[in-house]
Amino acid sequence: MTPSGMMRADARRNREAIVAAARAAFDQDEQLRFDDFADRAGVGVGTLYRHFPTREALAAAVYRDEVTGLCERARASTGPAGKALTAFLRGFVGYVVAHTALARALAALVAPDVQADGGGELERTISELMTRAAAAGAIRDDALPGAVMIVLHGIGSSIDRPNWSGESRAAVELLIDGLGPA
Repeated sequence: MTPSGMMRADARRNREAIVAAARAAFDQDEQLRFDDFADRAGVGVGTLYRHFPTREALAAAVYRDEVTGLCERARASTGPAGKALTAFLRGFVGYVVAHTALARALAALVAPDVQADGGGELERTISELMTRAAAAGAIRDDALPGAVMIVLHGIGSSIDRPNWSGESRAAVELLIDGLGPA
């Protein structure tokens, strides 16, 4: 860190490389020793431990990056408000379906308070999208972001069901239909 608290460029690159390596390993359900993440990232073990003292700290960084990325993409949408909301909801489910191993790994490793922070960020994003969509008349104005979050949590917690991916896509379509204007 520099005196101003900003991370040096090389330290930031190392951190990003470690997080990327961990994300890829978790997404492929690879069972690595913690020190192996350093090798995968092309950094020394000391660099790994300097940034992430534990596997859980590393998983938390991956989780935060994933949530932030999903939310930033949703907020960057420039299309009609209703389409932005439905694209986010479908995209969220598609993302979880495509990255089931990553979701499982993060659910097992990330502390509940970190998951709660991520859930809060997702809910704020959904609330923003819903507010815009309701103002545009694209969804009912009495729909609650918390209700949408419950559906998304239900989808995420059902990943061990036999036809989970198909049922998840059907569930999000029911949600989207239910949000439609009265």
